[in-house]
Amino acid sequence: MMNVFLRLFANRRLFVLLLAVILLTVSVGMTRGEREKVTWVEAGVKNTVAWLSSWIPSPSRLLAEGSPEGKGEEGEEILQLKAELSRLKQENRQLKEAADYIDKNKESYITAQTVARSPDRWNDRLVIDKGKKDGIQRNMPVVTHEGLIGRVSAVTDQMADIQLLTDSGSTPGIAAHVLAGEEIFGLIEGYDEKSKRLLMKKIPSGVQLKKGQLVVTSGMSEIFPGNLLIGTVDKVTTGDFGVDQMVYVKPAARFERLQYVMVVRDPAKIQLKKHRQKLDSKDERNGGN
Repeated sequence: MMNVFLRLFANRRLFVLLLAVILLTVSVGMTRGEREKVTWVEAGVKNTVAWLSSWIPSPSRLLAEGSPEGKGEEGEEILQLKAELSRLKQENRQLKEAADYIDKNKESYITAQTVARSPDRWNDRLVIDKGKKDGIQRNMPVVTHEGLIGRVSAVTDQMADIQLLTDSGSTPGIAAHVLAGEEIFGLIEGYDEKSKRLLMKKIPSGVQLKKGQLVVTSGMSEIFPGNLLIGTVDKVTTGDFGVDQMVYVKPAARFERLQYVMVVRDPAKIQLKKHRQKLDSKDERNGGN
């Protein structure tokens, strides 16, 4: 028996814990009911328990100390791996959306990744990692799974520059029409920075348009194949000269994050381009003679 007491006194934590349990048991009978003041026994027990809690690790502290994230360099590595996993999941989602888009459409697409986007021309241009060796040519349309975003403005063997629809300075007009029972034609010319809307001009004044109607490319365009989604009608106003209408078009594609894009390789437009080049060269020869 003496040996047991000696062991208890030798293990201070066990002794204090045993004492606290005894005090708590004694105080149960003295602390029943609702009272405005606590007894000295209650106060002593509470103080003892609080003191013991500082010595005995709680489960939450043990979990925190045992977690890899709570340990210096190991924790930083875990966070970096989580961030990388999140990035890969997002890239996988974007690639899956692009693949689904390609499966549902008959045009030939060249998938590319954005490698540069200048801060001073964030809304105007970007550079992709595909070029002439991949079959990309100047003026080819560029889309995402959401819709049209622009065209190829310059191309080298390895890379290409993309001019976005939001480049309000020098974007050529895009032949387009509104799907409203009948085809209502107009030209996408410019971008309004304040409202973040594309401007569709030269629409006849007698045409009735409604918010939400789809706006797509026209097959009559020399650059863009028909029925590429541009956006939806947002607001209709009077045109510049008061004889036509102008439509504010909400873009279907988001321009904030363009990590993966698709260049449209339309055979008919490629043949049309070659036809134009032959005619131009013929005119030059006739002029030279």
